[in-house]
Amino acid sequence: VLRATGCVLSGSAALNVLDHQRPGSWVPSDLDVYAPYGKATRFASYLIAHEGYTLEDTFSSSSYGDSTGFSCVLHLYRGASSIDIIQSMTLSSLHPLPYFWATHVMNFLSADSFCVAYPTTTLCGRGILNPVALLDGRYPHQRTLQVLAKYGNRGYDFR
Repeated sequence: VLRATGCVLSGSAALNVLDHQRPGSWVPSDLDVYAPYGKATRFASYLIAHEGYTLEDTFSSSSYGDSTGFSCVLHLYRGASSIDIIQSMTLSSLHPLPYFWATHVMNFLSADSFCVAYPTTTLCGRGILNPVALLDGRYPHQRTLQVLAKYGNRGYDFR
């Protein structure tokens, strides 16, 4: 399905797979799938029809503030499992990745490959804050403070 739709896996699930320095030390809480513009509903339809997921909610990018690189998020669940399908603003599923709040989560897994955008820092358990995650270029947003704490508890350090 990833290959047919051009989708990639990213976020904490991709980081968990790619970062072998912390094997089994934490478990991702959800799965983030990044879809090219116009492909999110196709991916969601597959999960609903064949994997038993239910569409819980749809959010526009305006719910997340400025500089997101995506147009909408489809939130699906099945029991305790949840999947967010994030639709890019462009035909590239990778377009939203540089807008992530820190470098250590700027990774992806596709049907045929993987990428660790900043391997030296990421694989040492370090992330660099993205200026788009800061107010006035200096202070972290409330949401950024929350994820800093979450990944700090998972053994990551930030600059």
